[in-house]
Amino acid sequence: MGTNTIRVGIIGCGMITQRSHAPGLAKIAGVAITALCDPVAANLSKVRDEHAPKAAVFSDFRDLLKSGMVDAVSVAVPVYLHAPISLAALASGCHVLCEKPMAMSRAESAEMVAAARKAGKVLQINLSRRYDPFYQTIGRLLAEGRLGQPRHIRAIRVHTSAPDRGWSPGASWFVTRKHGGGIVGDIGVHVGDMMQWYFGDVESIRALTATRRPDIDVVDNATALFRFRNGATGLLELSWTSPVNRMCFEVHGSEGVLLGAAPGDGLQILRSGGVEQIRPDQYVKDARNSFQCFADAIRGAAPTPAPGEVGHAIQLVLDAILESGEKGGSPVTINKA
Repeated sequence: MGTNTIRVGIIGCGMITQRSHAPGLAKIAGVAITALCDPVAANLSKVRDEHAPKAAVFSDFRDLLKSGMVDAVSVAVPVYLHAPISLAALASGCHVLCEKPMAMSRAESAEMVAAARKAGKVLQINLSRRYDPFYQTIGRLLAEGRLGQPRHIRAIRVHTSAPDRGWSPGASWFVTRKHGGGIVGDIGVHVGDMMQWYFGDVESIRALTATRRPDIDVVDNATALFRFRNGATGLLELSWTSPVNRMCFEVHGSEGVLLGAAPGDGLQILRSGGVEQIRPDQYVKDARNSFQCFADAIRGAAPTPAPGEVGHAIQLVLDAILESGEKGGSPVTINKA
């Protein structure tokens, strides 16, 4: 192992087989997975055998942090554990790649950001759209002024089921409030971050939320109206109880409307004079994935596109959606401080 190798520990590796932290990190040059942590021995064995045959194994993250075997950790555990594990890792001198949403509340996310600054370490949030060439292309089009002045954005992301019955069978924490579950944190974090990335900070939120599945205690449907600080508006629609899976969005500007859905379908810009097609082969080239961005940020080669500050900014929005929903749609002002 070279002297410049970044030694990474993966905490919560049973979830990583689905979220791709282990295979993703294993492919990054100059990164070595030196430790794995999970209380379930079978999870450790599977990930170690498939992706990190030389890694030490731990059942308690505190022992991993005390081992001296890691320079950085990835934290892929249920949301209620994000802050305590990340704070402990930062205090021990480790860089942190944390799954989304970064915390249970804006108070926790603010504490994490402050801890990373104090430690002088990288805190990166795994907001996957920030690393995707499809969404980066949209950001580039907007930055170039291709739609004119931004005025409105609408995003729809609906599913036929929650993750515990869908892509992560049996993972009940996704639908348990005390563990940080719910559609606002699971899906709203991605789509809301995209909206804020493109249009800037959100000033206020009005939201209607519901729990339609009878056996859970988290929000599984949400509709939120955004007012951005630049005067633009946004509409976010989320569901885990839709009869179909669907993702689409519209970005309205003073000079055109951008339409998109799945990355492979390309993009359209509608103008009064016709339609401009943006094909997949025109997307941003050489986009770095989350794991490469993490390594580059640790080395000082390039700043991460999703630092803790970005994670905190969307946490403010998530909290406001839930608060407004609990108040029957009353407006909630977002105070960045």
